[in-house]
Amino acid sequence: MRMLSSWFVLLLGVVSLGSAAKTFASEDSNSEIKGAACIIRADNKVVLVHEIITKKLSLPAGRVEKGEDPAIAAQRETWEETGLVVQTKGVLGRSKDAIFYDCVSESDIVSFQFNNVHDGFELPIWFAPHYGIEISSAMLVDPSLIPVDEYRFPEQRDWVKEIAKKATDQSVVYVGNLVEAAPSFNQVELNWMLHFQHAIISLPDSIRDTVRSFLMSGNILAQPFLLIVLLPLVYLKYGKHFTYKIFFAITITSLMSLIAQQGFSFPRPHVYLPAVELVQTYGYSFPSTPAAIWLCVGVLILHAENKLNFNQQSVGFALFIVWLGVAKFYTGSAFFIDILSGALLGFLCSWHIIRLESKPGINAIELLSSKVVWLMLMGMCLVMGVFWPSPVVGYWLAIIITVLFLIFTLKESQGVVTKQAVLLVMLSLLGLNFVISLFSNYVSHSTSITLAVEAMRYPLLIVLFVLAIRKNLKAA
Repeated sequence: MRMLSSWFVLLLGVVSLGSAAKTFASEDSNSEIKGAACIIRADNKVVLVHEIITKKLSLPAGRVEKGEDPAIAAQRETWEETGLVVQTKGVLGRSKDAIFYDCVSESDIVSFQFNNVHDGFELPIWFAPHYGIEISSAMLVDPSLIPVDEYRFPEQRDWVKEIAKKATDQSVVYVGNLVEAAPSFNQVELNWMLHFQHAIISLPDSIRDTVRSFLMSGNILAQPFLLIVLLPLVYLKYGKHFTYKIFFAITITSLMSLIAQQGFSFPRPHVYLPAVELVQTYGYSFPSTPAAIWLCVGVLILHAENKLNFNQQSVGFALFIVWLGVAKFYTGSAFFIDILSGALLGFLCSWHIIRLESKPGINAIELLSSKVVWLMLMGMCLVMGVFWPSPVVGYWLAIIITVLFLIFTLKESQGVVTKQAVLLVMLSLLGLNFVISLFSNYVSHSTSITLAVEAMRYPLLIVLFVLAIRKNLKAA
């Protein structure tokens, strides 16, 4: 009965995504003015922002709060998303539920002399309140150069281009870089980064392409979807209890890294020097979360294998971390100090878990999977959300609530799972993740719906993983 109830919860989660989309669409059609946008024209280009949640480009814009003047909302949203303080000079146009204003910056608009993939010029916005939370970057660009499928409201792209011609054209101060704004220790690494990239470019063609591909591929290690592959394999190799431990370690390491990043607020290398950016990343990078997670997981696995000493496995793992670090450094995603600090954080988290296991009279697995511990983690997330209302914090809160639900509703189960079953579970997880990505892209016109979909992604994957494993358990 409990299994049937859990499957019902998974189905309900999927259905709720569709219901949310329908509800929001209905609300949009029955409302009047709900949004306000700023058209900031400078050097015959328009300021566009790259949204983290929807992964689309759009004008600086947002929802008009109850009782708020739409013009004030446009100014507020522009400041939060780009760091530009603007004044509205008039209305350029209206859509069904939004107003588009001619906005003029009260100070010089500063832009890098760097053409990105859209032939746009990046703006330094790391000081903007919503940088790394809602917005990953901002640029001055010709809207017609933006592919329709990359614009959040594709039906408005050409219309925005036309009304932008009526906006006040402002001047731009172009700068080569802002290296001098970086801390002194980061300035040294920026110089190393430039020399490293130039050294790779200078290699003979055949060698250069191979080396570059190897370095670039190291960034795959920073992708969250790898956990979809990792956890089933860990379960197959080490069993349920060790998988609990690994999942707890990933959770606590990620949360500690997030707290440190928000506290230090050190930008990524390409924020100071856009020319070094070879892959798109955003937010703060000190300490590096991927380095922290992989170091923590690796130490726990080596400890389980009794390989925490100088041996072939530990050397191979060290080279694995070096590959990740060099890849992040080469692509301008992180400084070496970010990788080292992340590795230190991951080591400390794993070491404390190992010490906990070694204490007599303490059942570490029972403790780490207990209701009290996960309730404390939920409280930790709630406090973080008060200080840093970031989507990532919301995603982790949804994950922790899901784990608590499973702890409260599912009974202890025994048995083993076959390799074929694990492969099937892994493929099912990857398939569900792909479907969620498609649905997220389909509803990207709405930030609220997209946020809801992304918040449900990992809870649904966790529930599917647990239920699929339990279904395929066989007596030992």
